Amino acid sequence: MKYIGLLLVLLLQSCMGFSQEIIGSWSGKLDIGTQKLTFVVHIGQENGQWTAKADSPDQGAFGIPFQIQVEGDSVFLNNPQGIKLSLLIISQDKLQGQFSQSGMKIPVILARTAKDVLTNKVLPFQTPKPPYSYDTLDVVFPNKYANIQLAGTLTFPKEKGKYPAVILLTGSGQQDRDETLFGHKPFKVLADYLTRNGIIVLRYDDRGAGKSEGSFEASTIDDFSKDAISALEFLKQQKNVDINKIGILGHSEGGLVANLLAGQGIPNVSFIVTLAAPTVPIRDLMIEQLYSVGKAEGMSEFQLEMAKEINKKNFDVVKSELNTDEAFSQLKKNMNIMEESSQNEAIRKEMLMMVTPAYRYFVRIDPTDFIKEIYIPVFGAFGTLDVQVPSTLNLRGYYDHLPRNSKTVLKEYDGMNHLFQKAKTGRVAEYAQIQETINEQVLKDIAFWIKGL
Repeated sequence: MKYIGLLLVLLLQSCMGFSQEIIGSWSGKLDIGTQKLTFVVHIGQENGQWTAKADSPDQGAFGIPFQIQVEGDSVFLNNPQGIKLSLLIISQDKLQGQFSQSGMKIPVILARTAKDVLTNKVLPFQTPKPPYSYDTLDVVFPNKYANIQLAGTLTFPKEKGKYPAVILLTGSGQQDRDETLFGHKPFKVLADYLTRNGIIVLRYDDRGAGKSEGSFEASTIDDFSKDAISALEFLKQQKNVDINKIGILGHSEGGLVANLLAGQGIPNVSFIVTLAAPTVPIRDLMIEQLYSVGKAEGMSEFQLEMAKEINKKNFDVVKSELNTDEAFSQLKKNMNIMEESSQNEAIRKEMLMMVTPAYRYFVRIDPTDFIKEIYIPVFGAFGTLDVQVPSTLNLRGYYDHLPRNSKTVLKEYDGMNHLFQKAKTGRVAEYAQIQETINEQVLKDIAFWIKGL
């Protein structure tokens, strides 16, 4: 028994040593292909419990809470947004491992750094703070189609009466009810403005995010539409909701879902608001998106055209009926990747994501199929500096296929990006550098239009 006791002592000493080594701040770069983002992890202990927070200064995000588990020389971190880090303690000044989110996996090396090395200050964004002039209620509602519970926040005027109501649908990627990204909380800003103007708002965490149940990674647009229908069923039961004035407001991919539901003629959906929603075949959108992003990042015209031709071939493969292995093999040929190497690892992982069933399902979608069946009023908004859902292309999608309705409004906002911020370039890296979360004119136009229906 004494040998076992001695072994336990040695293991405890070893773990205590590692514990002392990892307390502090660690900084490194995440190479996401188009840019390298600074990522900082702060590890500490409080009352014998591990604590961890992270910063992404280039995205204006600070103090992101993480759960942390330490096992010997290994450190595991994760948060409700699906971000995970698996790290190995290499030395007292170096952690090495992998960063993963939404199927993307990136090698990462973190070096010990001084805690005050980050002088970046969080900009005073529009995020509303209590006390609010309206009531808020945290809610949970069932999705009977997937047998899961979804969690969200309902905001409504204090005065009794019947009010129009909207359900907010987030953009692509797993997001919380506030659509938190780059330090901004667009849906919290939207909910606040609309509710202050007499509109009830329901926003909820995506599957597997925040307090919602379910798996996000393998979910498709059809699954997300079932989540929205579940939210609609819940909203219809609220006594202060005018059942004849319930709408859906979707941003980006959420707008795609809004178009889908409206085109299907889902009962009790009286109107939709789409912000930067795809209205053209997704295959075409992705090709144009990559071109626009590359142009904003400074690629030459020669590079852009060369990349465009390769992307056309790649998305044709993704859209095809080839099985997973055949599609992956063809993508490797298109990208001229015939050998395994660390240099090709990031590209290889991106291609693996492109041949997943959920992604291939997404690329095969043609929104025009359901846009031409929309007979309820639509408020469709786009920004001229949007590099993710280019305005000219997608406005044309509505003009060409959306049935005429006297109450429909289609607007293009000059100088605004994908988040509807007044921008200079539209680059993704610029989002966190802009104080406003959503331009006030856009908020005014949405509220005025809904109240006027």
